Amino acid sequence: MTANRSLKYTLLVLLIVLTATGCNQQAPEQKAASPTAETSGATTATDAVQNLVRRYNKLLIDGYQTNNMTNLQQVATQELAQKAYYHMAAIGEGKSRMVSQLKKIDFLKTDFGTPGKCRIVTRELWDFGYADIATGKISNQVKDYLYDVQYLLEIRQGHWMITEITASGEERKEVPSWGKMFGNK
Repeated sequence: MTANRSLKYTLLVLLIVLTATGCNQQAPEQKAASPTAETSGATTATDAVQNLVRRYNKLLIDGYQTNNMTNLQQVATQELAQKAYYHMAAIGEGKSRMVSQLKKIDFLKTDFGTPGKCRIVTRELWDFGYADIATGKISNQVKDYLYDVQYLLEIRQGHWMITEITASGEERKEVPSWGKMFGNK
């Protein structure tokens, strides 16, 4: 085979491979999730990011219960984990720890409008209260508290990470003030 003919053949094979690869690309919504996303069997990008939000909430609940927010850094930025830590520490100064249960989470919107970024909007139903660290006695319990939450996620070092969270909750009389929670009435 001549060098010219060999070059043409190589270019043709390369063109076929590139065309076939390009045609198999799917929208982010349909693409299989990366196994590094730790998504418990997620098959789409939507499943992956929604499972990450579920995992964040589980780690948050565990963090308040154990007074250790370190594991949040598995799914969220260090800055978000520090915010949770400071909140947990403030509650601990009042000799309490938060106990909570996520009863329901509805994913209202999952938007991949920008490559490498995602915005998720949820409506979450929580029960929470404050347990005295010494006695375990629970006080200031709130049942069925409804939050609307927006999570912003980005791909960082090959993994989806929660980078920002904005939450708003309904106004209810039984939600304790900081003064009441810390015994200052």
